Amino acid sequence: MRKLNYIWRLLMTGVAFSLFSIGGLLITLLACPVIRLLPGDAARRRERTQWLIHKLFGVFVGFMCTVGIMRLHLKNADALAEARGALVLANHPTLIDVVVMISLMPRSDCVVKGALWNSPFLGGVVRAAGYISNEKSSEELVESCVDALEQGGALVIFPEGTRTQPGVPLRFLRGAAHIALGCDQPILPVVLSCDPPTLSKGRPWYDIPARRFEYRLEVKSPLSVGDLIEPDLPGTLAVRRLTDALETHFALELAACGHPAH
Repeated sequence: MRKLNYIWRLLMTGVAFSLFSIGGLLITLLACPVIRLLPGDAARRRERTQWLIHKLFGVFVGFMCTVGIMRLHLKNADALAEARGALVLANHPTLIDVVVMISLMPRSDCVVKGALWNSPFLGGVVRAAGYISNEKSSEELVESCVDALEQGGALVIFPEGTRTQPGVPLRFLRGAAHIALGCDQPILPVVLSCDPPTLSKGRPWYDIPARRFEYRLEVKSPLSVGDLIEPDLPGTLAVRRLTDALETHFALELAACGHPAH
């Protein structure tokens, strides 16, 4: 019975990721042209595309839960749906983190890899949604992120810059601190965990665990830069101190949830 369950989950995982790629291509070819024809300016078209992605990601997550690949546990997730002008920071244990988060957020911006920006399957979608390519220079990237926040949307950032490897200590890059210091907007921490580990860095999609994985998302209380570091620090020192403070904050939150950050 366990063997049959494993084969079923392996098959359904392949189906899920195939549908993800095909769905992205269909949105690019069919939905995006329709959205461009609807009345409204560029900002309105971007919001409609983000809403569509939100809904389809919800379908994708629902499919994975329904066929027994994963079980989703949410705590205070309404705070994501209601987030406006907030810098949403999350740790990054799996490949589907951004999918789960955006499935809960009708309007959100995020930073995407250059490979995804130029992908024939998903590139048209992420460009239409106004997502931000990480191929920009550091200064341009921070400026684009600050602009997105000032326009009232929530911005999803993974401060690690890449997925966590199980057993490796949590390490944040300084980009999130640069953005937080440049925008003066609330920081909304989101703690993610996956048990047993799967879809982590260096692990192919077909290397599935022996049982359905439990995916947990918990939105913590909002923070401000002033909650984490002392005021009036010089720029470089402020970035370093804020990066260390955010890293420590997430490590403690993960430990409190029973998932040490190493």
